[in-house]
Amino acid sequence: MTGTVSALFINSGILGQTTFAEFVRRAFADEVDGVRATQTLVTDDLTPAERVMRFTLCLPLWPPGAAGIRNLDFRRYRCEMNAGLLARNRLRRLERAGRRFDVLHFHHQPTAYASLDVMQRIPSIVSIDSTQQCVLQHARSRLEARSYEPNVRRDGAIFRAARLIVATSSWAARSVRQDYPTCDTETAVMMNPVPLPPASDGWIAERHARATQGIAPPRVLFVGGDFPRKGGYDLLDVWARARLHERARLDIMSNWPLEAAALPPGVELHRGVEAHTEPWQALWRSADLFVLPTRDEAFGIVFQEAGAAGLPAIGTRINAVPEIVHDDDTGVLITPGDRTMLARALESLLASPDRRREMGTRGRAFVAASADPERYRRDLAAAIRRAAGR
Repeated sequence: MTGTVSALFINSGILGQTTFAEFVRRAFADEVDGVRATQTLVTDDLTPAERVMRFTLCLPLWPPGAAGIRNLDFRRYRCEMNAGLLARNRLRRLERAGRRFDVLHFHHQPTAYASLDVMQRIPSIVSIDSTQQCVLQHARSRLEARSYEPNVRRDGAIFRAARLIVATSSWAARSVRQDYPTCDTETAVMMNPVPLPPASDGWIAERHARATQGIAPPRVLFVGGDFPRKGGYDLLDVWARARLHERARLDIMSNWPLEAAALPPGVELHRGVEAHTEPWQALWRSADLFVLPTRDEAFGIVFQEAGAAGLPAIGTRINAVPEIVHDDDTGVLITPGDRTMLARALESLLASPDRRREMGTRGRAFVAASADPERYRRDLAAAIRRAAGR
């Protein structure tokens, strides 16, 4: 069978997943590599009924962390099922309008939660950055771990129904094999596609010149929405205690409700900065070092963006982060929550412009080789055609 494959990309439309949606929009804007793409974001154009459904399903019924237990109200499952129901609604609307698709691409697995029957009649690809291990590893009790069992079972059913699982990391792929040993669905590891910033070839040399000529103190950049989970307060504590403002500046790109007046000296808060806009690019260009001491991260596309910008990165030894930040090669890895290690890493890199330049150069080369958007598009299109039997 030959011909163009009609593919529907279903995206949850939240957090970093919108970055992948933008990639799909650009990469498959025209019929390319034998694929004609349609994309829907489940958070777009919500009807009044869908808003009520989202409010009801995602309503917290158990105070977070009460009695030392989270998720006793099964909120994670309810929220992920909400994403699945929204996705199913959009697919139904398209099919009622006469649209037919040869392949479905779910990004990520919760968008498929209400479509198991559809996956039986339309070959489907499921893109993941983690299994439920990302929450199970933080469960504080056996009871809390059991509250995630509905998610674990649903994920398993989706993985077995898929024609292909695309994992963003080897860690995520291993999790599928370990958590679902009876699942024989093919799994491919494809790091998220990340473009090099426009006209950024000279950024590394610019930074080194600024540092060696004493033009300005080095600038440290933090980018993260969920400030506590991303280790933001660890960073602020270290910044203040080590008096790092005496030799550097810290830019925080976050919409978390921080009081700018309460921040330590040398810290500047940047709110409302949209990804891939000129202000966003300017912050990456002016930075000399990226730091995200995250306490909970499945993958961390922002580490790829740091590498693309030619910045050395300080990250944590958690899940897939070490696959992006290579310790003592493209950056420094620390233990989550270890503020002493964080202080040492910051002081070490701030003291050496040459080391920052070398790490940034290697990090940029790694991202260019492992996350090239053109290659990702070709590989994904080939997977879509294979799923459709073309």
